[in-house]
Amino acid sequence: MKRSAPFLALVCGLALLAPSAVRADNLDLKLSDHMPEVVKHIKAKGYKNVGVLRFRAQKGTDIERFELGPINGNMADRVENLLVMNDASKDDAKKPAFGIVHDAGSTALKQKIGQWYTKADERKKLFGAEYPMAWGSSKVKVDAFFTGKVALSADLKTATVTIECFDAKSPGTLAKVVEFKVDSDRHLVNDFLLPYTLTRGQRQTLARARSGQQRDQESNEIVLQQAQKQQKQQQKKDKPQDGQKPGQQDGPATTQQIGGITLKIMAGGKEITPSPNTSQTGLYQMECPPKGSEIIFSLENPTDKELGVVLKIGGRNTIGEQTENPENCRKWLVPAKGTYQIKGFRVGEKFDSLKKFVVMTKDEAKEIIGQLEDKSDLVEMYVYESKKDGGDDPEMTISRGVNARGVRGDMAKKARSSFSTLQQTLMKEGRWAKGRGRDGGEVIVADKEGIKANPLIEKDFPNPIEVKNLKIRIRPSGAGATDEPPQN
Repeated sequence: MKRSAPFLALVCGLALLAPSAVRADNLDLKLSDHMPEVVKHIKAKGYKNVGVLRFRAQKGTDIERFELGPINGNMADRVENLLVMNDASKDDAKKPAFGIVHDAGSTALKQKIGQWYTKADERKKLFGAEYPMAWGSSKVKVDAFFTGKVALSADLKTATVTIECFDAKSPGTLAKVVEFKVDSDRHLVNDFLLPYTLTRGQRQTLARARSGQQRDQESNEIVLQQAQKQQKQQQKKDKPQDGQKPGQQDGPATTQQIGGITLKIMAGGKEITPSPNTSQTGLYQMECPPKGSEIIFSLENPTDKELGVVLKIGGRNTIGEQTENPENCRKWLVPAKGTYQIKGFRVGEKFDSLKKFVVMTKDEAKEIIGQLEDKSDLVEMYVYESKKDGGDDPEMTISRGVNARGVRGDMAKKARSSFSTLQQTLMKEGRWAKGRGRDGGEVIVADKEGIKANPLIEKDFPNPIEVKNLKIRIRPSGAGATDEPPQN
């Protein structure tokens, strides 16, 4: 335990959350539709235990890569989770028909297995290691691994998803199991780290939507349109869209202005000011704070209305360590003229435990990072406004928004105690219903132990509409360019 001081004396009690329904992203729905084909392949081949490795990703005619964005790692998570949800013995639905290992890539990394996709010898090594089961505490060897590719079209409108498999009998053969096309949406835009910004007029259009389904559809169309526009501008190296200067309310987000929220990052009492990333429009960068320094993310809301904020560090939400889409995550509801200081991850049933931010090397953080390696050095912030203005509640409150991205980080240990518990938790947390057939640099992660803190209040934040988002890459202290991460 690092410190025993309380987090903030701003909250007490827990109110009932009444979230409105949120649709799953297009890719999760399509994956779920095709998962029975993957299960059929496993059973036909007689595999006893299977694992899922990172996916390749490609945008347009660019070269396919294993570190293009969050899509590379979270595809492995989503396929793994959907396999668990679709796994069932013919004689007893509460028992699995086959075993599924958890986060196979992390184990491969610890075993120092390198570029398995391009090197046959490294691929063979995968079958010699033992991997932790997705439930329980046993470790097993794997008969077959799934991987694949997500190829985003040059116009960003569609993506082609391929799921592939190779097994211990034929490790050199990568067999295609499933391939399908999916329409792009705002979630896929974020998974590929494509920058975009919504204008005030577009947010008003979303606020006027007659139903959640209409808002969902229009939001996808608007985000995709804006991502296409910013991609063209980046290719031409033009000024920000519509002639707006950085920092204006309807221009691209900056650390001084993110949809009405001012972000300040403090480390050891000193403020860190991120700078624009010269290689990608809309992305910022900052040097990693020194080890041992207390890290605080300050969210100041100088506006006259309550705003919802999702703050993710290393791919995990600072509330409950959620890894799903930001709009589905619980949000910090920062009151008008209010300021919240976020000092770590709030976890536990009532979010009454604080895991303070600490700095460690990626090697030290392997177990924590897992499949989120492509986000391990990323700070993400998403600001939302509600169609119905919130009140002037002075206490610290949060809000939450169907997905296959897994359980909350702070619930994982309990959820993985047994097959049936994990399956039920994935179904409940992801809101599914039965019927749908690297480089040694430093990163900020959650401390291993939590500090007792006051519980958070949860309340509804109706019809959240994204105002702005900001993404910051953390550079290793004093380091320049880094090598490509392993394919695990």
